[in-house]
Amino acid sequence: MKWKALSVTLLLSLLVTACKQHTRTIPDQCPLKVLTPSIANQKTAKIICANGLQLLIISNPGISTSGAALAVKTGNSSDPKEFPGLAHLTEHCVFLGNEKYPNSDGFSHFLSNNNGTYNAYTGSYTTSYLFSIKNSAFSEAIDQFVHLFIQPLFDQEDVDREKNAVNQEFAMHPNKDLRRVHRIQQLIAPKGHPIQRFGCGNASTLAKVRSQDMHPWFDQHYHPENMIAVVHTTEPIEKAVKKFPKIFAKIPSKKNNLHKKTFSHPEEDFSSGKLYINSAVEPTASIKIYWHLYNTSQASLGCYAALAYVLNHEATDSLVSLLKEEKLITEFDSGFYKTSESTGSFTIYYQLTEKGEREYSKVLLHTFKYLHQIQKQGIPEYCLKDISTINALEYCYSSKTDLFRTLQGQIADLIDEDLTTYPYQSLVYPQYSFQEEQDTLTILSDPYQAHYVLSTKNPENWKDATKHYDSIFKMDYYEKSLPDLESYKQASVQEHMALPQPNIYIPKNIEVSNISKIDNKEFPFKPQLAYEDAGLTFYYCEDHFYTMPKLTINLRMRSPNISRKDIRSLIATDLCSLAINENLLKQYYLAAQASLFFSTSLRGDGLNLEITGYNTTAPILLKSILSSLKPSINQERFDIHKQQLMETYQRKISECPIRAGMDRLWSYTLNDVYSYHDKLTTLQTMDFEEVEKFSNIMFEQLHVEAMALGPPSKKQEQELVTIVKDFVSSYPTYEADAFYYQRQDKEISNIKIDYPLSGNAMLLVLQDKHSSSIEHIVATEMMFKWLHHIAFAHLRTEQQLGYVIGACYHEPLLCPSGLFYIRSNAYTPQELVIKTKTFIEGVAISPEKFGMSEQYFSDLKDAYIKNITDPTYSLESMGSALFSLAFEKASVQFSLPNEKIIAAKAMDYMTFKTYCQEFLNQKPGSEIPVYIHGKDR
Repeated sequence: MKWKALSVTLLLSLLVTACKQHTRTIPDQCPLKVLTPSIANQKTAKIICANGLQLLIISNPGISTSGAALAVKTGNSSDPKEFPGLAHLTEHCVFLGNEKYPNSDGFSHFLSNNNGTYNAYTGSYTTSYLFSIKNSAFSEAIDQFVHLFIQPLFDQEDVDREKNAVNQEFAMHPNKDLRRVHRIQQLIAPKGHPIQRFGCGNASTLAKVRSQDMHPWFDQHYHPENMIAVVHTTEPIEKAVKKFPKIFAKIPSKKNNLHKKTFSHPEEDFSSGKLYINSAVEPTASIKIYWHLYNTSQASLGCYAALAYVLNHEATDSLVSLLKEEKLITEFDSGFYKTSESTGSFTIYYQLTEKGEREYSKVLLHTFKYLHQIQKQGIPEYCLKDISTINALEYCYSSKTDLFRTLQGQIADLIDEDLTTYPYQSLVYPQYSFQEEQDTLTILSDPYQAHYVLSTKNPENWKDATKHYDSIFKMDYYEKSLPDLESYKQASVQEHMALPQPNIYIPKNIEVSNISKIDNKEFPFKPQLAYEDAGLTFYYCEDHFYTMPKLTINLRMRSPNISRKDIRSLIATDLCSLAINENLLKQYYLAAQASLFFSTSLRGDGLNLEITGYNTTAPILLKSILSSLKPSINQERFDIHKQQLMETYQRKISECPIRAGMDRLWSYTLNDVYSYHDKLTTLQTMDFEEVEKFSNIMFEQLHVEAMALGPPSKKQEQELVTIVKDFVSSYPTYEADAFYYQRQDKEISNIKIDYPLSGNAMLLVLQDKHSSSIEHIVATEMMFKWLHHIAFAHLRTEQQLGYVIGACYHEPLLCPSGLFYIRSNAYTPQELVIKTKTFIEGVAISPEKFGMSEQYFSDLKDAYIKNITDPTYSLESMGSALFSLAFEKASVQFSLPNEKIIAAKAMDYMTFKTYCQEFLNQKPGSEIPVYIHGKDR
């Protein structure tokens, strides 16, 4: 009997083994290759793990951090009806411990100890998780990451605490018109539509959720057949393909073959053809037109992309140009986004002027005229080709950048594309048929099938409308008929509006420069003076780091008539910048679509022009822009630009209480820095005559400061210098003193602010006003990296003081300084400051209780140095940072990054710890609390 039992056991074991699915590599059918030298040696593998999970592995020995992302192909549209927001709550709670790693803060603590970061977010049909960490800790981190999805504990106490975090997150939404409009879209969606659910969740909808409710929902949706993941590692690809599939294969298959719900066209859609109105809380009026689309195919995605390309273009006589000329809109956007695996929405969005807010029916009429014209003429074939060519170039010449941002983009695309072809079909759209185009345009040109949401503060717009109330957002919204629907349907164009032309700015014959190996023990950028005279100072920095065939250039045009002492001149410069940008976009919109970025803005005491793009096309664009750059302002457009700028200032005041606090902090502590309240008050007193007079004398005299970052090419350097010299020679020049911000002499004990929307906040500034030595700057920068992690862990995760909590170094205060910040709807600003001070006192008494140690300091120092030697800035951001080192300090400070490296290497643990304790005990300078009081709802 024993022998028979043993035989049966062996037989069953062999059968199970034979039936096990093995890891297999799938062919890479993406024909695109990365050609940028700095990352061209990366290798990829596409794997189906033994449990069915799809895995993309990217091996690159040169990356400074490793990381991973995992997406579950389930989101809030799968919430149980009785628990709206359960998918979002689950996203929060998977971080709070599992069978192997039971500590509720174990993963986050491990990441913070190893220069790591993480995030997660829930959409309609997906939930994504991602993290990055220093290379040496990745093996341990990836095991902890994978175990987030294996037997999570969902301890009731932790779940209840995390409900508060979800509620704090939700509390910010009613303050945002974008969220309010989306909420209206949820409320009016057809029955059963995937966007119909209230996905965020709040204290009310999640109150009754118990651990036993979460486990079956998790088991139903969180299984490997419903997941896809990506890993970035320094491990050789041969080793990586053996190692990582085994780790991800630990996620148990549930064998339940989750049935994916399909959504068909509803029999009735009561909200189409009607206008719904959001009673706005923000200053800018807008209208959104959108269509629910069903059974979307890969080919149709190309049609939607081409249509958006046509609608978005802003050349003369285009739809956007016409609406701007008629003073109806200020901004426009359109595009398609998926709402489930089989459904999506095509959306047209307008920011309205005051006239457009009153006459939105004209905006709709012109929109449908244009859609009818496109339906009749067809979308030009070259549009889809141009989009795909631009996308492919951007991939082939992609750059070193922050791994966290890279993971965000990759996991979003992986969800919607077959791993075999990834990322080809996300970039190069398949050709759609004439019939597919006509079917799409038949739907989108029909105003009766469209949905409309107007966001406005003007009560006249909801006069005689039906009033509704949403108990979730605690807001009123309105519904009324659109009497001109038939006019929109019959609208025809008397004079044709322009369609886009073939894009002449798409670069051809791209060449990548020979790149010399850089010393990875130093800051990798060494700008050199390329030219200097009384009217122009020009630095050129050879790029041996990003190695893309791209360049970025910042030109600040300084004038004696732009002065930090004169707030009116600064506001007039803002207005001129708006006018210039509008004209540039109209003239060079095809350049913008071909990945050329260009914009002007007030920077310091001058007008800054920034251009970024391929080195074959950016110099041509720079020359063309400078040859016609005039700081003029048109009387016809002045009122529009003034209203735009007022709304911008109002938005800066109200968009976030923490940012509002920083804005006021700078105006109280820095010379010649004005708050947005001050700017708004002054702008209201300015008229066209004053701004026109200013624009006429703005370039009366000129001094230009320039910084270019691009490929190592003397020819290119001289070309750029010549272009800028020719521009400067057209104006009288003067020698300008160095510009840099300076601290006010007066002491500030505290700052109190009334915030116009709900939600409180506080800032607590700590500073060293006794010494600005390089050693103290470095120690403070490292200290606030540590403080950010522990503040989040203790004040947010443990104490649940608010949703947005952290600490950061604060360079604008011009001394070693940093601040703690909290946004909360649960505590007063005074209570938040008191609790933060108590936390700081505890850290100062015993840093070791909060994780500080010789080893932690050593890791912190290594990460700090690595961030300088291998920065995660984009090319554009680095160009701006180099400009600041050249022109926004008391003297040129290109050596500053390397001085920081030397100071960090020389610093020992006891020196750092002693300084931290003195700093936190306020020995080198007093604190500045900033109390931001929100409006009671």
